[in-house]
Amino acid sequence: MRIAVVVRSLKFGGMERAACNQADAFFQAGHDVDLIYFSNKNKTIAPKEKGVNIYFMDINKIMKKSFSGFLWNLFSKLMNIFLRGTYPLFKGTFTSSIFEKELKKLENVKPYDLILVRGQGSFEQLWRFKDSRIIRISVNVSTKKTSSIKDKIISKAYFENVHLNCNSEGGKYFFERKLKRENVKPLSLKAIRNPFFKEKIISMAKEKNDEIPNEPYILGVGRLVNAKNFELLIDTYIYLKNNFNFDYKLVLVGDGSSRKTLKKKVLDSKLQKEVIFAGYQKNPYNWMKNAEMFVLTSKFEGLCGVLIEAMCCQTRIVASKSPGGVKELMSGKNMKENLVEPEANKLAEQIIKVMKQEKEFYFDDYSKMLATLEPSFVVKQWLEYTKREF
Repeated sequence: MRIAVVVRSLKFGGMERAACNQADAFFQAGHDVDLIYFSNKNKTIAPKEKGVNIYFMDINKIMKKSFSGFLWNLFSKLMNIFLRGTYPLFKGTFTSSIFEKELKKLENVKPYDLILVRGQGSFEQLWRFKDSRIIRISVNVSTKKTSSIKDKIISKAYFENVHLNCNSEGGKYFFERKLKRENVKPLSLKAIRNPFFKEKIISMAKEKNDEIPNEPYILGVGRLVNAKNFELLIDTYIYLKNNFNFDYKLVLVGDGSSRKTLKKKVLDSKLQKEVIFAGYQKNPYNWMKNAEMFVLTSKFEGLCGVLIEAMCCQTRIVASKSPGGVKELMSGKNMKENLVEPEANKLAEQIIKVMKQEKEFYFDDYSKMLATLEPSFVVKQWLEYTKREF
């Protein structure tokens, strides 16, 4: 098969890493694979397989270079003043046609059999292009239980009459309810997880990094933004320090718009010597490997790649309950007890309990879960899905 994997950018994010892994997985299975992306901003990653063709399709630049595209972009911005949050929708009516034309150029020699479009940022760019070979992969879940008129319009544009895959059963459950109340009917709705190359993560986890503290620490990893809820993790740490004889440091790996607010919270709690803001790390895995525990406090997640990466690094894990894929990843015999309510005292009590267990106590659960994410297993699921639906 000839397969295209489409993603908005190649920055170091979960969606982007998943796109690269997906391209690598199909290539290793013997398929002809192209990875198409739209933005060069903060480009830091790429598929590891050299045989994967990478195409930068700058549809936004193409749009702005044409007079009609320039005018349409202005119109889209104007409409956004009156209908907030609709700029991508209006703009996408134009960039969709550009994508279709550029895609045909890549298909001059041989057409694609399957086109996997990953993430909301990509849907926005090409939502009007509804080819039967496209499967849209969405990881966006939220805590919302109602839909506004704008939500319904956007869902109608992005998900009506298309094949839709969620990368977790939790995500699928979220979309089943969301699309039902919005009266949106996709052609199909499936939950196939992302492939993971655990060997690569295990290898990177062994790399030396002098920045890693010698003192024992618990760890949070991710973008420092509201959705990742690091405020709850810091509250949990404050509770641990105030109520238990907890002598581990807290390390936060990542950067983002909430960094300043979080640092102020730590300073106000007089814990600046105990909480380490390590910033963005190209290799977070050796930080995971050396941590006594990884703690996840996100408000919602898709499949939650960072949780899988922590399993690969064989560290202890405690997570708060949230919409999306966290629950199914934490479903192992021993691991399921480590999924608790998103409350500082509940998390702190479980952290103390889990610290009494050896890391090896969870290894069997990790192995069983990681087996379901093996690239060959995931590719087989995709091929069965396309054979049935196409």
